[in-house]
Amino acid sequence: MATDHSRYNNIINLAQRRSIFYPASEIYESAPAGLWNYGPYGLAIRERIVQLWRRFLVRQEGMIEVSGSEIMPEAVFRSSEHLSSFSDPMTQCRKCNSLHRANSLLEEEVGGHYPEAMPVEKLTALIRENGLRCPKCKGELSDVRRFNMMIKTEVGAAGGTNCYLRPETCQSIFVDFARMVKTMRLKLPCGIAQAGRAFRNEISPRQSLIRQVEFLQMEAEIFFDPRDEDSIPNFDDVSNTKVNVLMRGSERIEQITALDLWRTGVVSRRLIAYFMARVQGLYRMYGFSDSDVRFREADKEERPFYAKETWDFEANTSLGWIELIANNYRTDHDLKTHMQGSGQDMLMVRGDMSKFIPHVWEISAGVDRTFFAILDKAFCRDDKRTYLRLMPRLTPIDVAVFPLLSNKNELKERARALYKSLLDHGLEAFYDESGSIGRRYARVDEIGCPLAITVDFESLEKKDVTLRERDSTRQERVSIERIDEEVRSRLWACRPPT
Repeated sequence: MATDHSRYNNIINLAQRRSIFYPASEIYESAPAGLWNYGPYGLAIRERIVQLWRRFLVRQEGMIEVSGSEIMPEAVFRSSEHLSSFSDPMTQCRKCNSLHRANSLLEEEVGGHYPEAMPVEKLTALIRENGLRCPKCKGELSDVRRFNMMIKTEVGAAGGTNCYLRPETCQSIFVDFARMVKTMRLKLPCGIAQAGRAFRNEISPRQSLIRQVEFLQMEAEIFFDPRDEDSIPNFDDVSNTKVNVLMRGSERIEQITALDLWRTGVVSRRLIAYFMARVQGLYRMYGFSDSDVRFREADKEERPFYAKETWDFEANTSLGWIELIANNYRTDHDLKTHMQGSGQDMLMVRGDMSKFIPHVWEISAGVDRTFFAILDKAFCRDDKRTYLRLMPRLTPIDVAVFPLLSNKNELKERARALYKSLLDHGLEAFYDESGSIGRRYARVDEIGCPLAITVDFESLEKKDVTLRERDSTRQERVSIERIDEEVRSRLWACRPPT
């Protein structure tokens, strides 16, 4: 999909109008860009995204889950090399002093792809060759320089300890690895997962949830013995699963089975092919068809400083292809540097008594980016209405309940009783009696509610209700006695596209 600014703007308009997400501290002009809040419906959708990841990937793969501190001492990031290497290319307008991320500016003004790891001298030359000026005031741009994105803080009342907000959640996992091995009796291969916040001092936050200062990650670090290629017990479950890949130097997406990804050397390890197939399966559960997603192989200039191999999992949206997950082969970089920096032994012992540092395959998903891509995929608009075609497993509300008229007590009493019954049976139900029935349908359509029940005068006589489907707007009569069962069956009958 080419960039569709009109569609993107309509999605942002809906999100803010219904308080799905909106700028943080918006009542103050001094509020910085790149900070966003979620309202009740957005929070519920986001929590369901994380819950599905936890159920489908973390638990099914037998991973353990931890929650680490968002503030970590400077020593952690000195060892991990973030203090020296975690940076983006920046250029500054010499007239208005506005800051711009150099590679993004080139992509927006010139087109094409410019890796953030490209040497600053080359980026400066490209800015000069293309005659780029400041987008805000047309002033001259400075030479490109590196800007470290770490956010520093100090902990302690008097001359406290220098600390940083973590720029990625994984460092909490790495520094806790030895403890987890000992106390949780971990055996390789094993996964340690975490859903939590990370922080980056972005040069030019933009595109709402796509590039933020504070964001949520759901991430899994898979630890394994680099000498053990066959320790994936469930590989046969995905061996014939076709995975969409865009290899370096190619412009064509190919569908390759997980087995062939490994057997033909497209990926370096069987474990990598296995988890690529599992990730694509998870996003199918979110409602993406396979044609909507791809794993793009990053070249050396694009890969993070710690990665030997990178496959960015991307989705096609109104903003074009955007990265949702960084899949990195981090080798033994992190455990080795933390072992050196802390003095903590992180070696493991093989059956032959040889010692080694485990290697790591990382699956680092951006929850907010995934959230946006899901909304983008689900957004529907025609000449009559706007609605979100969300998978029922992601909707903030399972079913809405309305009395046909708000000034008839008998209808309201029957509708409230039904609403309470649905809540008592574990469904996320919503009750509304405000406004016309058409407006109430429209409101729940816009937040993706898949089903709506209306209690009318016929309900009082025949003890049945009208059940309306969001996508088709089709309505039918269902007995009150069967409504709970009918709602559940329709929610469970919905399956993701293949």
